[in-house]
Amino acid sequence: MVKGSSIFRYTVPQYWYKGVYEDKAMPCKAGRSFTLAQPFRPESAILIIHGYTGYPGEVVRPARDLFALGYDVYAPRLPGHGTSGKDFAHTDMMDWMRLVMNAVADLKEKYRNVYIAGHSMGGALAVIAAAEKDIEKTLLLAPAAAPGDARLPIAKLSAASLFSKRKKTEWHNDPGYSMYYEDAPADDMYLGSEYWSWIYFRQLASLMKLSRKAMDKAPLLKGSVKIIAAGNDALIPSEWTDALYRSMTCGKELVTIPGATHYMLYDKDKKAEDEVIASALSFFAC
Repeated sequence: MVKGSSIFRYTVPQYWYKGVYEDKAMPCKAGRSFTLAQPFRPESAILIIHGYTGYPGEVVRPARDLFALGYDVYAPRLPGHGTSGKDFAHTDMMDWMRLVMNAVADLKEKYRNVYIAGHSMGGALAVIAAAEKDIEKTLLLAPAAAPGDARLPIAKLSAASLFSKRKKTEWHNDPGYSMYYEDAPADDMYLGSEYWSWIYFRQLASLMKLSRKAMDKAPLLKGSVKIIAAGNDALIPSEWTDALYRSMTCGKELVTIPGATHYMLYDKDKKAEDEVIASALSFFAC
C-alpha cells in the first residue's frame, strides 16, 4: 500500500464530466481519479493531468509531494482512460479537453489560485487550458506539443485507419518502472491488454490534433511556465520541446533531466526521477 494512501479520496466532482463521453466500464485501481485535500481549504489548488492512454495512478508521486507543500491536488481520469479499450474507442480530444476545462472552471470558483501540471498529452491539455483560462503557473512534464508539420513517432497513420478502429501492436510489460499507486503494479497487464497492445487510429489522430493545438496556443500563455524535458525521451523529440519553449512569450524556464525517460514520474532511473520531482516542487514552492 502506498505510504499515506489514507489521505487519498478516490473521486473528483462528478459534474466535471458533464458533456463528455460516459464510460461504461469501471476504472481499474490505477485508473481511479483522486483528490488530496488539506484539513482546511488552502488558497491554492493544483490540477494534474495524465497522458494519452495513461491514468491518474501515474501522477501519484508528484501529487503526494505537492500536497505536502500545502496544496489541494486534483487528478481526474480523462474519459476513456483506465476503464477499457471499448470506452477509449468512443472518446476523442473534445472529451479530454472538455473535462479539463470543466475542472479548471470549477476550481477557479473555489480557490484564489489554480495551477496546472500536465504530463505528455496532459501537458498539451495544460497548455490549452492555461492559455484560455489565464493560469498563473503551468508545469509541463515531457509535453506532447508538436509543430504543425510534425508526426508523432509512436505510430504512423495509414490508409488502414480509414477502415478499422484499431490495430494490434507489440507491447511488453517492463518491471523497471516502479509505480506509486495503491497495490501497484496490479493493473499493468490489464491496461496493457486494453490500451498499449493496440493502435487506436481515431484517438491517435486526436492526439496529433491536440498536440498541434497546444503549440498554436503556447504564445498566449501568461504567468510562469516551466517545462521539464527528459533527456532519454523516446516519444517526444527535443526539437518539439525547443519549438514549444521558443513560441512562449511569458515567463518561462526549460529544464532537461539527462537520465529521465518519457515516464519521468515513475522512472527506471530513480535519481533522474528524484531530480524531476525536485524541479517540479521548486516551481510550485516559489
